[in-house]
Amino acid sequence: MKVDTAAIDQEIVNYEKQLRQHYSIKSKLAEEIDSLDPDDRHYVRRKADLDDRLYRMYDKIEDTESLLIAARAKKQAIEAEKLTGDNIYKVLIYFEKLYGVMNEAERRQLIEALISEIQVYPERQANGQWLKSIKFKLPIIEEDMSISLDNEEQVETVALLSNRT
Repeated sequence: MKVDTAAIDQEIVNYEKQLRQHYSIKSKLAEEIDSLDPDDRHYVRRKADLDDRLYRMYDKIEDTESLLIAARAKKQAIEAEKLTGDNIYKVLIYFEKLYGVMNEAERRQLIEALISEIQVYPERQANGQWLKSIKFKLPIIEEDMSISLDNEEQVETVALLSNRT
């Protein structure tokens, strides 16, 4: 199972491109400032204008870097939160052992990762039941999936047992 991160990947690529452009413009502005002729009668004004543009470019670089960091963090969070079919299968197989060694916070996190909704009756039913339904957040399996126990093969065996007296 894969998590679609194409949109966030494109966002990261765009921010990286903007950042490269901003750094290029910053370098060109610095070169222009260095190449100004101090004997030019408009030197002070031109230098002030270039300095203003350079400071604005630093602001743009800072903003773009912040956006890029946020986008990368968002992608990392998306990838960290995904539960694959294998992970869920392993958790379900070892659920009793795993749940027994977890603290309350970890138990709550696990339950929140596995269950999307629990519906409860307003009052206890005649048969003692409180729960109406539980909906799980298990991923939808898009491809055929074969799950075996230990040896990765599925073998069926038929045996006839009889009692001799």
